[in-house]
Amino acid sequence: MVAIPAVSHDNAICAPILYWSTVVILSAKGFTDPLRKKANMENPTRRILISLALTITLSACAQSQAQTSLTTAPPSPTSAPPTETIAPSPTASPTIEPSATLISSPSPSPTITETPTPEFSPTPSETATPEAAIATALGSINCRYGPDKQYLYAWGLSEGDLAEVKGKNATGAWLWVTPHDTIWNCWITASAVELNVEMDSILVIYPTLLTHPQVAPASGVHAQRNGDKVTISWNPAPPSVDLGYLIEARICLGAYVWDMVFSTTNTAYTITDPKSCPTASYGTLRVFNKLGYSTTVTIPWP
Repeated sequence: MVAIPAVSHDNAICAPILYWSTVVILSAKGFTDPLRKKANMENPTRRILISLALTITLSACAQSQAQTSLTTAPPSPTSAPPTETIAPSPTASPTIEPSATLISSPSPSPTITETPTPEFSPTPSETATPEAAIATALGSINCRYGPDKQYLYAWGLSEGDLAEVKGKNATGAWLWVTPHDTIWNCWITASAVELNVEMDSILVIYPTLLTHPQVAPASGVHAQRNGDKVTISWNPAPPSVDLGYLIEARICLGAYVWDMVFSTTNTAYTITDPKSCPTASYGTLRVFNKLGYSTTVTIPWP
């Protein structure tokens, strides 16, 4: 009897081969047929051949199985070394403590010496520049040295001419102006012009009368009172063209004193001046000719 090696039933390829090989061997040996069993036992050569065939078959199957194992599945360890199971030591979970809120402690501030704030006076607001007063001539006008018709002619304006107004006299009847075509100032009657401003906005002024150095002042001036009459006399001036004399006086009229102007070609002049006013009267004398006026000489008022 031939021993049949044990074959793993897990091999799906070699199992059928081994099965049918076993059947063939058994049949050849006569296990399945009693008549053939005796003949087979008596033929040793045949037994050897059958055993050789079975051995070759099993070797081929084993080699095929080894190749299949190498190519298809990784070897599994037969016995793994015992691994030491390390029980995890209880790790203390870190307790998260609430972070402290940083509160900045007040550092000692340096002592500040207060500097007194300078007091500023308020900036004055800009005032609008007043509009220049302009006079427009309504006709032909004589512009004179002083605010009265007794003064000499200085300049002339025609209808429509302009003059810048610089002031007015105490009564507002005369305006001191600069005609548009000269740098000289002179006086015109307010009724002969049209203004672009109100008369009340024009200031009262007392400008000095323009004089000429070639006109000599009067000499020998004296005055005599007879009641309310005051007579003024002087020496004659050297002969000249348009020679005359001008008296500028502040005299009593009623209860007040008024500025008055008198002109004459004589060497004496009488003025009414009652003594009823609380303010004293006074006056001056000038010589004039075509060149202009002399400087003043004070009248010794009685």
